[in-house]
Amino acid sequence: MSISYQGFAYVYDKFMDNIPYAEWSRYIVYLFKQYSITTGDLVELGCGTGNLTLLMADAGYQIIGIDNSSEMLSVAAGKTGSRTDITLLCQNMCTLDLGTSFDGFYCVCDSLNYLLKPAEILSTFCGIKKYLKKNGIFIFDLKTPYFYKYVLGDQVFCDHQEDCSYTWENCYFEEDRINQYDMTFFVRQPKSELFNRFYETHHQKAYDLPEISDMLIQSGLEYIAAYDAFTTNPPSPTSERIYIIARNGDK
Repeated sequence: MSISYQGFAYVYDKFMDNIPYAEWSRYIVYLFKQYSITTGDLVELGCGTGNLTLLMADAGYQIIGIDNSSEMLSVAAGKTGSRTDITLLCQNMCTLDLGTSFDGFYCVCDSLNYLLKPAEILSTFCGIKKYLKKNGIFIFDLKTPYFYKYVLGDQVFCDHQEDCSYTWENCYFEEDRINQYDMTFFVRQPKSELFNRFYETHHQKAYDLPEISDMLIQSGLEYIAAYDAFTTNPPSPTSERIYIIARNGDK
């Protein structure tokens, strides 16, 4: 697993303010409702700073938010406060330890792309299978090989705001299907004109749909469908993000 989101966690929301969390939550709720999961207990893997967690709880679900970054969870805890419909846990999604079963799991914002080895994906799927109720639904997204190769490629992105800025350099290693993000941050010190500089390197891996569906089957989950993101259309060769639905079909 790629380890990241340490110092970045505390400025994540400033730089990711273009993420349409409300649109994402409506889409995920819509997909769950297609399988009669209109209420109940859900697990969000890779909950980050809790923006989507809050929206899913507002939609009527009890949410367990899981992330392996204590820094991200610290930010999330500041938002969720004393809400009784949200619980936050610091765990590695590859080695889930939940103690009870749930109506559904979801994992979006390319969190699974941070698992760099197929064995880590399979271990995560097996853990979900263990804690997913009969006919429970697992919804997740993945950035595609097309996205990494043709959209990100070797581009450089910058964002400059009043109190912080960053440069984001991408490098995609096509043979290994690994994308490396080298990120440099400048964050203003409290009540000062001075800025702290820090670095983070993130890695994500591109997976093909056939290998993902095969690992779902290996874990005992039932592959149901894949969609071009935020639609019910099948993925195309130029899809940048896909959503996949799986089910625990145990009899």
